Amino acid sequence: MSPTTGNNLRAPLSRRSMPRPVARFFLLAYAITWLCQLPLLLQQWGAGIPPGVAMAPLVLGAVGPSLAAVVCAWKEGGRAGLSGLLSPHPAPAGWGYAPLALCMPAALHLLGLALLALAGGSLPATLLYTPLTPEHRGIAVLAPLGEELGWRGYALRRLLPAQGPVRASLVLGVAWTFWHLPALCLPGVPWWSWALSLVFITSLSVLMTALHLRSGGSVLVAWAAHLGIHLDNVSRAHMSGGGAAPLLVTTIVALVAAVITARWMQMQTRSAATAQPAPRPG
Repeated sequence: MSPTTGNNLRAPLSRRSMPRPVARFFLLAYAITWLCQLPLLLQQWGAGIPPGVAMAPLVLGAVGPSLAAVVCAWKEGGRAGLSGLLSPHPAPAGWGYAPLALCMPAALHLLGLALLALAGGSLPATLLYTPLTPEHRGIAVLAPLGEELGWRGYALRRLLPAQGPVRASLVLGVAWTFWHLPALCLPGVPWWSWALSLVFITSLSVLMTALHLRSGGSVLVAWAAHLGIHLDNVSRAHMSGGGAAPLLVTTIVALVAAVITARWMQMQTRSAATAQPAPRPG
C-alpha cells in the first residue's frame, strides 16, 4: 500500500464538510459542459438551431471536468498543481491494475446477464454494447481523457482526506451522475434510466475509488476503467431493443460489488486508524 493510500485511509471521518475547491470544481465543470450541450438539447426538443451550431460545442463540453480541473489546479498551485493532477507519484506502482479496471464494466454486465439467464429471464440479442459508430468510438476515447483528470485526478484526491473513501465515493458518484443531466434530458431517454443511472454510476464510483487507492492514485487506472465503460456501454441497451433488463441486472451486480467494496474500505480505514501510533504526552 502506498503512503498516499495509507494517508487517505487514515483520514478522520468526522470531517464531513465539502472542501471549497471541490465545490468550485463541480460548479465549473457543470457550467462548461451544460452550456456547451444546451444548444443540442434545445435543438433536439424542436428549437430552430442549425445542426452544425448545436454540435460544434460538444467536444469542449465533453472535456468539461478535465478542463475545470486544470483551471482549479493552476489557481491553487500553478505548475505544481497541474503536475499533481496526473499522479501523486512520479511512477505509480499500481499501473498493473489497469487491465482489471478496463475489464471491470464488461465483467459486471456479463455477470448480470448470467444471473438473469439462471433466473429464467430472456437474454437480449446483444450481449456487449461496443462502440460501433464513429461518434461512439470518438466518445470512448474522449470521455476518459475529458473527465478523469477532474473526477479522480482532482476531486477524489481532495474529498478523501476530508470525508474518507466511502463518503467521498458517494459524493463523487452523485456529482458524476448529475453532470450527465443534459444527456438524460434528451428525447427518447426512458424515465427508468434516471434512477438506474444514479445507482449504477455511484456504484462504479465506489469501485473506482478502491482501484484509485490500490493503484496509488494512478489516473491511468481511472482512464482504463472509464474506457471500459464505453467499450461496453450498457446504457445504450434500450436503443438496441434490449430494454431496461441489461442495465437493471448490471446495476444490481454493480451495487452488490460496491457494497462489499465499501465495507472493505471501511475495514481498511479502521485498521489504518488503529495502526497509528498514540500521541506522546506533552
